[in-house]
Amino acid sequence: MPHLNPRLTRRQTRTAGAALAAACLALTAACSGADGAASGKGKIVEDAGPPQDGGILHTAATADAPSLDIQKEASYMTHVAVGSVYSRLVAPKTGKDIAYGSSDLEGDLAEKWSKSKDLKTWTFNLRQGVTFHDKPPVNGRELTSADVKCTVDRIKSLPGHQLGLVANVAELQTPDPYTVVFTLTSANTAFDQTMANPFMAILPCEGTKGEFNLAEDAIGTGPFMLKSWKRDQERVLEKNPDYFVEGLPHLDGIQTTVLPDAQAQIAALRSGKLDMISSLSTEKRQVDQMLKQIDGLQLRTEKGITQTRVFMNAEKGPFSKLEVRRAVAHAIDKEGMIKALRSGGTLTGPITPTLFGAMPQDEVDELLEYDPEKAKELLAEAGYPDGFSAELVATDGYGETILREAQWVQEDLAKIGIDLTIDQQDYATYVSSTWPETKYDIMYGLQTPMLTADEYLTSEYTSTGTRNWSKVNDPKLDEMVAAQRVLTDDAEREKALQDIERYIMENVSTPLPLYAYDTQTLYSGKVHDYFPHPDYSTRELQDVWMEQE
Repeated sequence: MPHLNPRLTRRQTRTAGAALAAACLALTAACSGADGAASGKGKIVEDAGPPQDGGILHTAATADAPSLDIQKEASYMTHVAVGSVYSRLVAPKTGKDIAYGSSDLEGDLAEKWSKSKDLKTWTFNLRQGVTFHDKPPVNGRELTSADVKCTVDRIKSLPGHQLGLVANVAELQTPDPYTVVFTLTSANTAFDQTMANPFMAILPCEGTKGEFNLAEDAIGTGPFMLKSWKRDQERVLEKNPDYFVEGLPHLDGIQTTVLPDAQAQIAALRSGKLDMISSLSTEKRQVDQMLKQIDGLQLRTEKGITQTRVFMNAEKGPFSKLEVRRAVAHAIDKEGMIKALRSGGTLTGPITPTLFGAMPQDEVDELLEYDPEKAKELLAEAGYPDGFSAELVATDGYGETILREAQWVQEDLAKIGIDLTIDQQDYATYVSSTWPETKYDIMYGLQTPMLTADEYLTSEYTSTGTRNWSKVNDPKLDEMVAAQRVLTDDAEREKALQDIERYIMENVSTPLPLYAYDTQTLYSGKVHDYFPHPDYSTRELQDVWMEQE
């Protein structure tokens, strides 16, 4: 596998970033020295008139989906690839007047839902007349409650993150074609939030029974239909003419080209071959340059929700010692990383700062304080006064900024005696094998956003968690996480969640969140009504429209 230069310094890292920006400049005429954003460029057109139907939205991806099976793949790339093909029972609201990352829900396949007083029975009433895409072997038949049961039954039969979402479901009943009743083993105050998770997309029974290959095809009830998929090249979605939301979608389709190279994405955006690119593949300085160079380019910046992470194997090796993991937490200059490589961000614990249950920011900042001397003391307490060597796994699948952040971590840890060599892996290996099978001692990467504090805690930090890929095993923590799930008083539950987060940061420290970075999306001046949500289902694309010539 390719390796990054294990001795790349921070100065070289910054120089490399500048080189990328210079490459971007080489694609265009010289530009002024004023900052693009500061000069008013990048402003979103708030009122472009009534939506127009038609047009193909051209986007890019830094890596392709390892497969299209949303239940077998935890990968962000899979859900982004086919999220808009599917629908869920309920979904987060999006729109001009809805805050980014809002947890407010609206019916998707369900027109209404209710819960019992003891919070153990949840009933969802389905819309009537919703049909699947007109593709064999489903052939546009009507969705019924049987499809919901087929979906949940398949989830329960598979290992993976989504299993934890329905682990509390004791029974699922379908008394008629349009009613679904979930009976839970214990009270759950936010089971509807669980059903809004993108992993809970409803599949047709034909797919769950193997009548077509879910890894290579996707048939749902969503606003777009999968027309074609050329692995590692492109994905083409087309408008669902029978979508159950009247008047949507506006676009005729979406074409996504796989372009791992940031410079190639920049060139394609400038030439008009792409209509939209995300900050996953571009650094802040590149964004600023493009705003100055491309007339009408719009910039949407959203408060940080996606977490950057250091994952450490708590089961073996030097990182199995808590003192070593806490040393790592204090050795990394997180604020410096944000200023140099991101458009903004906020230090974060296991619960993203915008979510209910997150600790007060000053406490998070203190527990993640940049203090190399304290880090050295902790290493000495762990029995490593002279440090040690290890391999840091990272992937190029998230774009070049992530690799530069990994190099930053490498240099900061070298200052306290931890000598890291970076193992740069392809995305498929990283996400399908290395990460879920814990084939690492230390790793740097992202954690795609989760919708609730409980999802973060239950899946990643409990001993039986479906994404416990750092080998956490803390019986006290298991008890704390289980106890908060049944609390119905908001104030009491918020305190319990904050106590858990504090306990994790002080006594577990893996996965170790560093910061939630602000996201930036650049898109053409002819693209309108793009109101994203961090649940990465891409359902919001149903509202996007493009000016027609």
